Amino acid sequence: MPAPSEPEKFSIDEMMERLRYPPAEAPVDDGELVTRADGTQAIRVRKRKRRSQQPRKDELRQQRRTRVLQVSSAVILVLLLAFTVGISIIYANSAPFRKNVVRMASQSSGAEVEIEQFRVNPSSANAIQVTLTWPAGNALHSLSSRMVSAAIAPAFFLGKSLMGEEITAQDGILILAAPQAGEPLRAVPPAEGSMPVHFQRYGVSRLQVRVGDPAQPVIRLLDTEASFRALVDNNRPQLLLNRGDIAIRGWHNLKHDRSHIEFRGREMDIVGMRLLHESDNRGFLDLSGTVTLYQPDLPSRIAMRVENFLLTGIAGPEMGGLISGRIHSVTALDSNQLTFTPGPESASSLAVSFRNSPTHTISLSGFPFLASLARLLEDNWFERPVFEGEATGTLRRVGPVVSFEDLNFEQKGRMILRGNLSMGADRRLSGQLEIGIAEAMVRAASNRRIDAMAGPAKDGYRWINLTVSGNVRNPIDNFLELLDTSKTSSGSTAIPDAGVPSFEDLTTPE
Repeated sequence: MPAPSEPEKFSIDEMMERLRYPPAEAPVDDGELVTRADGTQAIRVRKRKRRSQQPRKDELRQQRRTRVLQVSSAVILVLLLAFTVGISIIYANSAPFRKNVVRMASQSSGAEVEIEQFRVNPSSANAIQVTLTWPAGNALHSLSSRMVSAAIAPAFFLGKSLMGEEITAQDGILILAAPQAGEPLRAVPPAEGSMPVHFQRYGVSRLQVRVGDPAQPVIRLLDTEASFRALVDNNRPQLLLNRGDIAIRGWHNLKHDRSHIEFRGREMDIVGMRLLHESDNRGFLDLSGTVTLYQPDLPSRIAMRVENFLLTGIAGPEMGGLISGRIHSVTALDSNQLTFTPGPESASSLAVSFRNSPTHTISLSGFPFLASLARLLEDNWFERPVFEGEATGTLRRVGPVVSFEDLNFEQKGRMILRGNLSMGADRRLSGQLEIGIAEAMVRAASNRRIDAMAGPAKDGYRWINLTVSGNVRNPIDNFLELLDTSKTSSGSTAIPDAGVPSFEDLTTPE
């Protein structure tokens, strides 16, 4: 039962009484009687903790516990992931994994593959050198690339496929050769199903392409930037080339501006290839057409378009020293094309029908008859005649052999040149030129010998037929022989005026 409650107020007598006779204290149920060191006794009471309900603090404690669990789980997952990645990287850098990479690359390319110093990190796979070699039945001979790096996907570490965004190489050498009949196309059979190597883009910063014998290639493209995409919208592999220098055996060097090439079965479509003169960027030569790679004896005809291009870029600097200027191609039958045979005895021929560029002229120089005409007609223009009117012709080239056909250069009121001119492989010249001198200029000449040697007037011009020989460094023509013959046959009719140079003056070198 509860103890009776004590009154709230006491009188003085009651207080004194309580001091004299204190009431007995109720026993403490949870206390313990102890004796102190001085002999006194006391009751030790266990302190009670306050256990009030505090929902806010309970919620905070629960949140802390949850956060600790989350952080711990994340740390464990990171450690597991790091451990897994570490194990994967170690395995990816092992010899068995490298052999698996070589196998997959061989199955996809059909070539024998060699990889040197293969290394893998979490973001890329790298190799010092990668070399692919195809059998003799393939138009691809070999591809050697250095400093190769591949941006890889996570599936790469599983070793089942090589996938990623792109593979790039610092430099490489690609050799193309005529395939041999009866030889295999692939060194390794293809994989069943999809190819194990799949990258969206393959790029080489500095690629060298050799066509033909690797030691003496027919065509060599140097220092071009290459980008190859195996899968595009039209399902035709695409090769893009940018910049570089191109050399064709028997020709002089040209600059390569850009190319777009697509592969269709066993044929290669040149969608566009633009070449520039080695020292000039204002004109260009465009090529387009189809090359049959696996029929080496079948000529491939590539269409050609020339615009504002220097003649020396096609005819070469030697013939270009005799006839020079900028040209445009004009439509003509069996012309404006490059014929190329990719076989072992590879040969190329070129034909372009041209006219002079509308804003530029064509000039003639180096022929002995020009200096003779300048003296006889007393006009220095003939030493290096410049044809400002329309000048047309056809330029053909087969290796080092260069020919100008159907030339027709005219400068009204002065001179017309027609005919053919060729340079052989030995640099010897041959040709027939028909020179028309304006009738008024012949009539006004003080030296009548030109009147004696020139033929009858036709279309307002007096005509002289010349034979050209010698070589490109020292051209020869028969102008002086014709002049001497005309003097003998004309007898006393050719009486030189005072101050007019004689035949001996014309034939005496200065």
